[in-house]
Amino acid sequence: MADKSKVSQNCEHHKCNKKMANTKLHPAELYAQQVRDKQILTCELVQLAVQRYYRDLDNAFDKGWYFDRKAAVRAITFIERLKHTKGEWAGQRFRLEPWQQFVIWNIFGWKNADGTRRFRYAYIEIARKNGKTALSAGIGLYMLFADGEARPEVYSAATVKDQAKICFSDAVEIVKATDLKNYLTPYRNSIVYELKGGMMKPLSSDYGTHDGLNPSCGIIDEFHAHKDSGMFDVIKSAFGARRQPLMFIITTAGFNKNGACYAYRDNVIKVLRGVNSDDTLFGIIYTLDDPAEWDNPKMWIKSNPNLGVSLSADYLADQVTDAKNRPEAVRNVMTKNVNLWVDAEKTWILDDAWMRCCGEMSPEDLVGCECWGGLDLSNISDITAYVLLFHERDRFQLLPFFWIPKEKMLEKIRKENINYDLWVRSGYVKVTEGNVIDYDFVKADILEVVSHYDLKSSAYDRWNSSQTIIDLQNEGMECNPFGQGYGSMSAPSKEFEKLVLSGRIEHFGNPVLRWMLASTVIKTDPAGNIKPDKEKSVQKIDGIVASIMALGEWMTAQAAEENDPYSKRGMLSFNE
Repeated sequence: MADKSKVSQNCEHHKCNKKMANTKLHPAELYAQQVRDKQILTCELVQLAVQRYYRDLDNAFDKGWYFDRKAAVRAITFIERLKHTKGEWAGQRFRLEPWQQFVIWNIFGWKNADGTRRFRYAYIEIARKNGKTALSAGIGLYMLFADGEARPEVYSAATVKDQAKICFSDAVEIVKATDLKNYLTPYRNSIVYELKGGMMKPLSSDYGTHDGLNPSCGIIDEFHAHKDSGMFDVIKSAFGARRQPLMFIITTAGFNKNGACYAYRDNVIKVLRGVNSDDTLFGIIYTLDDPAEWDNPKMWIKSNPNLGVSLSADYLADQVTDAKNRPEAVRNVMTKNVNLWVDAEKTWILDDAWMRCCGEMSPEDLVGCECWGGLDLSNISDITAYVLLFHERDRFQLLPFFWIPKEKMLEKIRKENINYDLWVRSGYVKVTEGNVIDYDFVKADILEVVSHYDLKSSAYDRWNSSQTIIDLQNEGMECNPFGQGYGSMSAPSKEFEKLVLSGRIEHFGNPVLRWMLASTVIKTDPAGNIKPDKEKSVQKIDGIVASIMALGEWMTAQAAEENDPYSKRGMLSFNE
């Protein structure tokens, strides 16, 4: 630990800095001071990031760190020498705002005792139009050209090619507009630094194989759009050969609270709060402290630190006004303009309404009662759902059952942080061995389940019928095909919505069904008919589809009974 002398020197340097007048502070330091002293309106999570910075300065020696001001200033200076290539500032040099300088200050200033960067992962979350992409491109070019890494490899990563190219394309145009063109050569899908044998490339799942990667930097823009952690994992797994790699994540809020981004965000918050410990992770989140602040102009600065610079208050006011006039736009404004995570983009039924329907009955109270079933058979490697619908005490009750192959479950836990392991332990999901669903197990389980109730009939997707349906029918279960188009699904879908909003349905707080409803997106035709849209829904919604089919089966039974002239008066005899 010979480099502890550096740590000591820098700690003393910090003590000296604290005594300096504000005019002597670097803009990044001044920003931190103003946030700490609440001279700037920021959210709690930004305040926590600043508090962590000061706490780390105080504890740097004990931790074996030091702050390299020259390295931090060097990175900031490099990026500020780049030029804008579009918009009203085209041709002008970058002017980093204090919050941006604070981010770069931390990422590139903090060092381990051996001189390598402390932070290997950076997570920045901020509303749209706050200079995210330009900042990402600037950091990417710095890591390619000025970081001093041998044969640097920088990747702009996304799930699809077009998204991956956004940051990369900005970097290409910046190279062309600056003296970097004398050193870097842009091509269609790469920027090459021939002198150092380095390159910058877009990277996505549709670019083919990712074998042979040796990244020094991975940039993930709009992480919220990633359905899983695949791209993150690809880059991270290839970091091993680098002494100080950097994963730079910058994103707005999104709709998928069960996805990889939200899970990573949760860990960032826990680190900021001191619940989790990760000295390699830098995180800062610009958001509102309360969702109710979304239409308050005084609060917009919390999630938009570039307010008055790259976006105007008038622009935000227009977005909010439009959302108030068009309720369907509210969620989009909340996520993109004020950086709040909300339910799915077009979530059908909000979680608050759903959780008011937990009910007071117990599932045990339903033993022996009449019920109708809905069966949504999965493909061979995904989740299968069977839901029983009861109508007791002038209310409806949902009793769902789920099955998933073990290997698929482990993949979902690993890539998407979905709580399948917890649900399995709690008895909400059953696991079949292997990588495909064991339909014989499912069939036997269904037969065991329905033996405890007075099952009238079950609906199933006629386009996904299988030997399992035939086997269940052979065991005496009445199974009826149920179309998935508007004609079959619209009426029970609308009725399902009414039952939830009126509090006339009970689900006993089943967490899997709750998770699926939060992902359910509704598709509407020109005539106003509705149905769940599996393609647009961010996660599996099989349990909700099965619930709607079960309700449809009940509605069909009621209609048949009402139309039966003998159901009320009985059959006429020849003696009448």
